[in-house]
Amino acid sequence: MNDPQTVVFLHGLGVGPDSWAAQIDDLPDGYSAFAPRTVGLAESDPPFSMAAATAAVIRSLDEGGVERAHLCGLSLGAMLALQIAVERPDRVASLVLSGGQVHPPRALMALQSLLMRVLPERIVAPDGSSRERVRGVLAEVAQIDFRDDLADIAVPTLVLCGSKDVANLPAARSLAAGIPGARLRIIEGGRHELNTEKPRELSAELRSFLEDQG
Repeated sequence: MNDPQTVVFLHGLGVGPDSWAAQIDDLPDGYSAFAPRTVGLAESDPPFSMAAATAAVIRSLDEGGVERAHLCGLSLGAMLALQIAVERPDRVASLVLSGGQVHPPRALMALQSLLMRVLPERIVAPDGSSRERVRGVLAEVAQIDFRDDLADIAVPTLVLCGSKDVANLPAARSLAAGIPGARLRIIEGGRHELNTEKPRELSAELRSFLEDQG
């Protein structure tokens, strides 16, 4: 079955699919939602890799009979959505990227590594994960570099970032500048987790973007 009106919601590190509840409830008519758990984040999973996480999403689309989907991701989920668009452009109808990175700066990764060491494990590794598991995810993320891939992305793209998400604003601008025809929206007062901190604003942007797709 060809169903280009399926929206796949990809969550960030430290949260789960339920973080997209507000956006799923506010989808336009004619759109269905699918919010998988990202493979590799739980202790019961194999070690995280972008390749394995990408393959798992594609497998889920195959199992659901979805040929092409709109991908909406936040943070790690945004980078996973980009990875899928790069590796399997035939499966992607559009992209919504919130708080993602193009090539994570060393200073940001060093700060996150420091936080992994000093913060309690219940804060840095909730939802069945562990400190070592999260450090492994961050090590994988540190290797990401989409700079040479952005110009080849040929689907409608919405880039989102909170005005207070200082660490990710430069990447949001780079994404919007690098992806042909991409639309950039900065949500005033928003921090990193826009889907839960500014749910109405993010939902409104997503809804408008999807309605434009048709």
